[in-house]
Amino acid sequence: MKPTRSILALSVLAVALFSAAMVPAANARIETKVKFELVTKISEPTVVTAAPGFPKLLFAAARFGKVRIIKDGKLLPKPLLDIGSQVQTKWVEQGLLGLAFPPDFKKTGRYYIQYTAKNGDSKLDEYQVNPKDPTTTLRGTKRNVLRIPAVSSSGNHNGGALRFLGDLLYIAVGDGNDPGDGLNLAQNLDSLRGKILRINPKQDQTTGRTYQIPSSNPFVGKFGRDEVFAYGFRNPHSFNFYKPEGGETQMLISDVGQSRQEEINYRPFKLVWGGNFGWHDFEGTLPFNCGEEDCPGSLTTSPITPKPGLIWPVLTYTHKQGCAVIAGPVVEDPALSLIRGRLIYGDFCANRTRTALPNPDWITDDKPLGTVTPPGKGEQPALNGFGVDLADHVYPFSDFGEIYKLVQVKVEIKPTRAEIEKWCAKKENRKKPVCVKLKAPKAKTGVKPPTRAQIRKFCSMRKNGNSKICRKLVSADPNKPTRSQIKIFCKKKSSLKAVCVKIARQKIKPKARG
Repeated sequence: MKPTRSILALSVLAVALFSAAMVPAANARIETKVKFELVTKISEPTVVTAAPGFPKLLFAAARFGKVRIIKDGKLLPKPLLDIGSQVQTKWVEQGLLGLAFPPDFKKTGRYYIQYTAKNGDSKLDEYQVNPKDPTTTLRGTKRNVLRIPAVSSSGNHNGGALRFLGDLLYIAVGDGNDPGDGLNLAQNLDSLRGKILRINPKQDQTTGRTYQIPSSNPFVGKFGRDEVFAYGFRNPHSFNFYKPEGGETQMLISDVGQSRQEEINYRPFKLVWGGNFGWHDFEGTLPFNCGEEDCPGSLTTSPITPKPGLIWPVLTYTHKQGCAVIAGPVVEDPALSLIRGRLIYGDFCANRTRTALPNPDWITDDKPLGTVTPPGKGEQPALNGFGVDLADHVYPFSDFGEIYKLVQVKVEIKPTRAEIEKWCAKKENRKKPVCVKLKAPKAKTGVKPPTRAQIRKFCSMRKNGNSKICRKLVSADPNKPTRSQIKIFCKKKSSLKAVCVKIARQKIKPKARG
């Protein structure tokens, strides 16, 4: 009869922890955990997404201007697109930042990117793939859809995320300046900065405009840009849509904070429509009294009264816990039963990937994912986003280049010392080898070994001349004793006569002291 897997595992544990032959099977257990499984690696990924109609393909945008293709888990050598010569990447928040495929991509072949142009402008362009090959972009199909002028040379806060909901494209745009949004663009409805925009990216045949504005947008016919869907953002790094079973569509938006709080917003879609999310009046739930530390020589520090209808975040954390929030989707992958129906988020600076139960009032069920984000505990993960494919698999990715897939696995958990002590407390187990070993007195630690000088003094005593340690003193290399020490040794009784004869006959000069 073959030994069971659990007994073998416990045997290994007992040898490792207690040098015993076997650990009781009662202490073994199997746990289910979520694991980061490496898929591939590219240079500084900013987006991982899928294209409707092509379930075997995954697309990853890289900050320096390439759109790479992953097919059946393998990175294809030829990129879908390379606009490296058109992209500004001087600052870390610049580059190719957005990529989205519309629902009719299989029919039209059109897709959209958002990037920082050489002059610092944020640009939204359209491209088209070969109808017979969705992995090849047709040359000459580039069409600029939208351009948002740069407002600062710092290159910060460009947002970049793109998402389709139906035929409409949602566009995240940061306030474009730092620190503190001194130009007050996020609250200015006449600016496209610090907003989430909504357009139909198809050309308007009536007016000739490069895109169409939905008549249902909140500021159509009112003061403010017609493209604005929601406002009051500092740098909305990511956003997602989620429709609970039997419920209404929700919108999840993460906004990177400045110096005190990171925030996640989870609100019904109808409340996000035309909503004010607070920046720069508020940073998270705290009034942003812009002082000298946050924006020197800029805004005042007068008290701030919340504007009517202000939308508050549902989750915040301080900069003692991270520096830049990275929120993902609400997990819908059936294979991830541990976290299905929970939103997932992390931080660019801190190894703290967590999940929380979506709640439009205030999130309280917030807990660690249970698995350390690569590269390891206490290490900088540089988490840069989460992607989702057509099968709802979730792909976290790092600014270091790694793209992972979240998988759920069963792992064997080794028993702890406390668990084994509890088992050994039972009368019938006390004489088991592992329990005897457990109660054995520990060897004394912290005693320093004798120095070479102490050994030499010991060996100079006549009664110790033939001891093992003194013979080793003579033969050790490279730290041989001096010639005078050897002569003293040779006057004493020793089984190592050859050494003394060699010294006497050849008068070899031994090596100096070590």
